[in-house]
Amino acid sequence: MNSLKGFGICFLLAATLVAMRKLAQVEYALLVLTVILISGSTGIYVASRQRHRKDRRIAGD
Repeated sequence: MNSLKGFGICFLLAATLVAMRKLAQVEYALLVLTVILISGSTGIYVASRQRHRKDRRIAGD
């Protein structure tokens, strides 16, 4: 299953590169992609910290 994930990610990156070549405003597309990735990463980090705190409270630490 992990190898299929790796192939999927490689395919996604290749498809992104092909789509980027056809875009006229590559800089704008990169900006939007970067903002989406940073927002998603921040959201996942915040959710992880909340889960960690909740788990510690339940465990009694």
